[in-house]
Amino acid sequence: MNQMRVALCFAAVVLLSFYSFAKDKPKDASVSLHGAIMDSQCAYNVHSDAHSHDWMTKRGVQGATDEESCTHHCVKDMGGSYVLVVKKDVYKLDDQVKAEQFAGKKVKINGTLDADTHMVHVFDMEEDKDK
Repeated sequence: MNQMRVALCFAAVVLLSFYSFAKDKPKDASVSLHGAIMDSQCAYNVHSDAHSHDWMTKRGVQGATDEESCTHHCVKDMGGSYVLVVKKDVYKLDDQVKAEQFAGKKVKINGTLDADTHMVHVFDMEEDKDK
């Protein structure tokens, strides 16, 4: 009987420890972000120093004549990914298919943000006509 009580107490301590750890771990924060869908190369300044497509479009790079075409070109032909740029912050997007539809456009995204990885889990995305 004593052994059973000790085992139950031990189990209770272990469960409380796990509960305490899980409770203290931050959850992904719900966010509503307004920004532009770009490619990771231009957004992370691989081609420019201003989070823009200027370098590609001004030099007449084939397949990169405006925001939309440059974004598609850098993703499809240069191995980039679609990202959201909000001012100087760049967010990775888990839904690349939906992001492709809005390449080069201003959007509003609702989802959750993993602050550690800067990844947005997209719930919905729509063109932001107010911006």
